[in-house]
Amino acid sequence: MAKSLISPDIEQPAVALFFKTILRSGLLDQAQLNDAMRTAAPEQRATSAEAAEFLVKKGMLSRFQARKLLRGVTHGLVLGHYQILAPIGKGGQSIVYLARDARSQQLLALKVLPPRVAREEERMLARFRREMELCQRVAHPAICWTQEVGVCNGVYYIAMEFIPGKSLYRFVTAQGPLAVRRAAHLFAEVAAGLEHAHQQGLIHRDLKPSNILVTPHDHAKILDLGLALIEGEAPSDRAVVGGEGYIVGTMDYIAPEQSIDAIRVDARADIYSLGCALYFALTGTPPFAGGDARQKIQRHQAEEPTPIRDLNADVPAGFEAVLRKMMAKKPEDRYRSADALREDLLRWASGEPEQPPDQTGDTSYREAVADLDTETAWAELVDETVPEPSPSPETGVEVRPPIVLMSREPPPSVVEAPTWLVYAVLVAIVAFIGFFAAVAGLCYWLMR
Repeated sequence: MAKSLISPDIEQPAVALFFKTILRSGLLDQAQLNDAMRTAAPEQRATSAEAAEFLVKKGMLSRFQARKLLRGVTHGLVLGHYQILAPIGKGGQSIVYLARDARSQQLLALKVLPPRVAREEERMLARFRREMELCQRVAHPAICWTQEVGVCNGVYYIAMEFIPGKSLYRFVTAQGPLAVRRAAHLFAEVAAGLEHAHQQGLIHRDLKPSNILVTPHDHAKILDLGLALIEGEAPSDRAVVGGEGYIVGTMDYIAPEQSIDAIRVDARADIYSLGCALYFALTGTPPFAGGDARQKIQRHQAEEPTPIRDLNADVPAGFEAVLRKMMAKKPEDRYRSADALREDLLRWASGEPEQPPDQTGDTSYREAVADLDTETAWAELVDETVPEPSPSPETGVEVRPPIVLMSREPPPSVVEAPTWLVYAVLVAIVAFIGFFAAVAGLCYWLMR
């Protein structure tokens, strides 16, 4: 049996406690810790911080893990076969982590629903479990691939391929609108993935710039099937799937018919949303910016957006025609399929250089992983471990007029209050106020 390197007579008490914290976390066992620290110089074992830095440089811990361990956190850094390396995203009530599969040492993205949310939000749990089912139906290079779904110690998770890159939303926000040829290339890839999903009977219903990822080799990937619909299904719970009185989608990118009845939509609703995302990619703004949810819905249904060439003079008239067809108000006036759209987009992508596929071992992949482990923005994004992350408000909720909580990119939007209930509450409030005003007036008259 290996001799422990953490006994107080060998290490400072604080360092010994730090080593015990590592062992309790499950990230390293006694033999691994011994082997790692055997090569450490005395000054690298003088303090907990020095020891943590040494283990990070040896690749035994990520900086995120080290920061947690130095705080004394022992739980939530291992989930079944997966080691949590760093938080990389957050949306709605779920959190996405960069993780390593201990069985294969493969890096992946682990999407997690915090247990407290699963316990207290039945609707969110039902929606996440639905995503766990639907994401396994698709397998296409332009769609984020799902490796495994499961539940471990009460934590629901989806293990997906890790894709370096930035969302189209972050990309355009940081670097400005895309050139037409590049946009055509990326959106042709999205259309190919969309056609595959439609062939499996899935309607995405939440296509938008934050759900399209641009990889280091300039490929596009569709993310997040959390609001997807199986075409033709009869919903058992409108609050989860949508239906009469419940609008599902993101108001800046929602198809007109989807805002009327989120269940009675087909593939052409996704084509409209993709057109709105393309408008954003070429201008840096959604087609109907500003206003509340009701105003956005009305404008999608009845108004035309500012002509794109007024905002970006580099867009050719022919490409503007493609965009107008994608964003036609009536579904029958749009492209009949994502594949037909892809054919048109490829014509405009002609001359765009072919890029190799993104692979685990290439330089850009390794650099992206290294950036995640040092980027302080992620520490600010999520500062909790897997089992009990601090709750965040459901920022993707929109309540049908007259109450609106949020309608902005990037979080998804789901209307949760039936229209009749909203108006019934408002009528009751008005009646209540009127009653007390009448009583106050009567009392004033009697006192005179």
